[in-house]
Amino acid sequence: MQTTNISHIAHLVEICTQRGIKNVVLSPGSRNAPLIIAFDEHPEIKTYLVHDERCAAFFAIGISESLKQPVAICCTSGSAPLNYAPAIAEAYYRSIPILVLTADRPVALIDQGDGQTIRQKNIFHNFIKAEFELPDFSVLADLKLSDKIINDAINNLITKPSAPVHINIPLNEPLYGITEVSFIPEIHNLPVAEKVLSKAEKENIEGVWKNSKKKLILVGQLPPDPNLAELLLGIVNDPSVAILLENTSNLTNFQKIVHCIDRTLAVISDDEVTSFKPDLIITIGGAIISKKIKTFFRSNKPKVNWRIGEYLFEEDTYQSLTRSFDCSANYFFGFINSISYVPDSNFGNQWKQKDFTAQKLHEDYLKSIKFSDLKAFEWIIETLPENVNLHMGNSSVVRYCQLFNPISSVHYFSNRGVSGIDGSTSTAVGFSVANSKKLNVLISGDVSFFYDSNALWNNYLTGNLRIIVINNGGGGIFQILEGSSTVKQAPIFFSPYKADIESICKAFSINYFAAGSEANLDEIVESFYSEQNNNRPALLEVQTFAGSNAQVLKDYFDFLRNSNLK
Repeated sequence: MQTTNISHIAHLVEICTQRGIKNVVLSPGSRNAPLIIAFDEHPEIKTYLVHDERCAAFFAIGISESLKQPVAICCTSGSAPLNYAPAIAEAYYRSIPILVLTADRPVALIDQGDGQTIRQKNIFHNFIKAEFELPDFSVLADLKLSDKIINDAINNLITKPSAPVHINIPLNEPLYGITEVSFIPEIHNLPVAEKVLSKAEKENIEGVWKNSKKKLILVGQLPPDPNLAELLLGIVNDPSVAILLENTSNLTNFQKIVHCIDRTLAVISDDEVTSFKPDLIITIGGAIISKKIKTFFRSNKPKVNWRIGEYLFEEDTYQSLTRSFDCSANYFFGFINSISYVPDSNFGNQWKQKDFTAQKLHEDYLKSIKFSDLKAFEWIIETLPENVNLHMGNSSVVRYCQLFNPISSVHYFSNRGVSGIDGSTSTAVGFSVANSKKLNVLISGDVSFFYDSNALWNNYLTGNLRIIVINNGGGGIFQILEGSSTVKQAPIFFSPYKADIESICKAFSINYFAAGSEANLDEIVESFYSEQNNNRPALLEVQTFAGSNAQVLKDYFDFLRNSNLK
């Protein structure tokens, strides 16, 4: 096999292959040339070239999410690794396994005025699971040391809790040598056993479960998991259990679950709050989008609050955590399903009845309003094709989506680790590239789209991607957030410079559509979702009037609250 003549780099690539890393996103440079050569020459590695390192790292997140596999990213030295930082932070807080490979100058040249040279060792220290640096050498005698470091790094990468792992790689010139090699690097597999509950923990869980009349399970962001869905199906009929989730949980096939948290909370009056306060909260999954539910539980603390799962750090979102159980949610709820008891409560049914009330009021309100962001989202959700992957941008986009019931055939994705607007398009693009047989739809705000437009600058886009950009003049979230619209700086600093979405589409050969009313949308929906003749993505710009969107949403929640009081 042909590869780089720098032996420990050739070994690194072979170890990655044998340990299950088969996809690598490369950003070009000179210092990482040996890595580019070795990865690209390896017959079992699929390489992607993405020039913009910030986009490349988010692109890798999308691939990893889609394939449910670790993915490597590789860049040159200097400022290039810094551009990875937003995506690495996102992957860290979402437990996504990204192997970060940063080429570096020789150690002796750091802080010596050499070009493209900064202090790269430990550069991602605050949001990385583990960090390593390879020795500065290229002689055969030291390969065992290098192999051990690489194996240790990958063991950290593939064991739970998942998270990014960084290997910094000092490299001496020359960098472009090629050789024919046949080698077997040392592989150090780490045996992994499923984490289980002790007998004492099971006894404690069973006792609390049986004695809690008002139990609430809150589910955050999760990948699609049919096994977990089946386990929750065994619990959802228990009338003492309320299950609340958002569409990012990808648990949609339940009639008795509260799917839209914010609209349901809006129809619980102040006088009713006590009866909706749980004795026991069990939380699983990642981030919860709803600020309202966080406020509700921080103000109405349960007696017991359990967090279930394998996490990188302790987290007390609702300021009442009493215990964490370090095991998978599937294992935990498998045990819960084995508990035999007779429930003595109607708590779950209370919550679901409020959900039904809110849904009816939600439908009534939408019939009464003119075209706006909220009306546009109603149209988008109702016209989504079946069996698509829906990628939701952050800020107002992901919040609007939570007001609508999830669709059982749709899988929902969003960068909710750090919740930044950067990288939403790049992540969706990476996901669509790795999931080429399925249609992927991204909903983005205009600011987020402009911010990440380089996501479209690569050779991998095909006709399985649709992008819907809500163009409301930018910064719509700042009109929604309490207080932000009242400051005099709002019109200048919270609204972006206006740019032309159609021109960006032309630059990247994206098929462009536009609409400014529901009638326009109805006219073009079939063409937008149909197969494009040039096998390229299509983008739909939905233009709404910025001045009324915030008021429409405020009136929506007022309508829910006030109608319930009548």
